[in-house]
Amino acid sequence: MTNEEAIKDLRSSDSLFVAWSRTTNLPYVTCDEESFNDQVWIFRREEDVKEFGKSEAEKKNPIIAMKYERKNYPQLYGLLHAIGVNAVVYQDGKGSVEVELDDIAKQQDISKLPPEKRPLINPTLQLSGIYFMQEMRRPVPMEQKKGLRDLEEEVLANLMRSEFLLAVMPDPNDPKKLNMAGIRTKDGKTMQPLFSDVLEFGKFARGKKMGMVKVPFEKIAATAIKNAEGYVLNPLGYNITFNKPNFEKLIEVKTKQMKTPEN
Repeated sequence: MTNEEAIKDLRSSDSLFVAWSRTTNLPYVTCDEESFNDQVWIFRREEDVKEFGKSEAEKKNPIIAMKYERKNYPQLYGLLHAIGVNAVVYQDGKGSVEVELDDIAKQQDISKLPPEKRPLINPTLQLSGIYFMQEMRRPVPMEQKKGLRDLEEEVLANLMRSEFLLAVMPDPNDPKKLNMAGIRTKDGKTMQPLFSDVLEFGKFARGKKMGMVKVPFEKIAATAIKNAEGYVLNPLGYNITFNKPNFEKLIEVKTKQMKTPEN
């Protein structure tokens, strides 16, 4: 199979199957050891993605097959751009080939839009969060988790550089007033959801009367919900939780960095 044949399939096949990670609720991502491309695996046939899932299960990486119809390919490739991957490994049942994501679908250029109209995307944070949670949630002893400390440090560094979307809802007693939305965990804790991009916010807000506000990392504590015990990043995605004291320590670090003049 040539690169051109793979691109044609990836654009026009009636349906495709994506290797989907159970640990992140997002496409399963790997880093090629030679090219260092961040890859998502896409298959022409469902039986092949299931075989791939069996091989990954031996490594304790839980994978399922997510089916996409052709009408939803723009949504799929938009998602891949949003999570920061740059390549697809495509298997058609006879062979496999790596294809650059930009060769399949170009990323929308939002730089020409006015700043207030640019949708928030956060691919660097999304990608680092995916790698961290794929490894963190692998059901193996902690000592067998590879590079976990480095992956965690990368997530925290990207977290402090980012802006986020927060969900707001009309106050039931005063429709002109907006309240920050919270979520209740299974153990009864109140948490404040943070969203890395418009896609993650959309999952949460679907079917609800919600708006959003964009807030830089260092301003998040000022918007905290009363009695919230912490924060949860992308609750319907990789769902990373932070307790309030640790999160606010990171905010203090970021604030000090902002006040320190660069040499």
